[in-house]
Amino acid sequence: MPGVDTGHILVVEALRRSFGGVHAVDGISFEVQRGRITGLIGPNGAGKSTVLGMLAGAVQPDSGSIRVEGKELAGRPAYERARHGVGRTFQMAGEFPRLTVLENLLVGMPNQRGERLLSALLGNWTRQEEAAVEKARSLLRRFDMTAKEDDYAGELSGGQKRLLEIMRALMSDPHLLLLDEPMVGVAPTLVGAIEEYLRELCDHGLTILIVEHELGVVERLCDTVMVMARGALISQGTMRDIQSSREVADAYLIG
Repeated sequence: MPGVDTGHILVVEALRRSFGGVHAVDGISFEVQRGRITGLIGPNGAGKSTVLGMLAGAVQPDSGSIRVEGKELAGRPAYERARHGVGRTFQMAGEFPRLTVLENLLVGMPNQRGERLLSALLGNWTRQEEAAVEKARSLLRRFDMTAKEDDYAGELSGGQKRLLEIMRALMSDPHLLLLDEPMVGVAPTLVGAIEEYLRELCDHGLTILIVEHELGVVERLCDTVMVMARGALISQGTMRDIQSSREVADAYLIG
């Protein structure tokens, strides 16, 4: 297909976004290699979450290009990006606390016929719903959460809520998964388990872009790490590469 880079699932060029005259993201360009875990790090206020928001469609860029699988998505709404294989989680857990874990997963299933009046009246949605339930239960087994299927999501621990959010994103079968600080609020005993789940997903072909403040997590998980500061991309390479960068050290010291 013309315009598709078979090595990179995501190509970003000259992406910009300002808020009230402040350049939150100031013309950054980068590529994310297919089938890898890529880290995006930087001090608070660097613009990382704004970048993820623009990639997912929650925030629209002032200018620039976002191509996923060769298709231009800048300016497109979030639901179109989800249909094109972009999934995401949020910095703050967004579970529906009075729905069960299973029901929370079913919310993440796109294009459910039972949500349309005609299909509901005709009753031709039951087979699709059964398939969705089986898919959700398959994810619960994969993430060792089967015992929590009927629990209310609001009763889960911080780490379990993070797993729930990742599973819900996976219900739409994304090709590119955007994770915004997935280890926030997670007990140290569960961090390693989440890391292993993410590696397994990558081994099965999923591409992951992760924003994370815990640099040990980034070092263990990520093949390539990008560093932002003051809205700009200041370094890119392996964790060892960026650890030796004076510019990166200064960014973390002075913000």
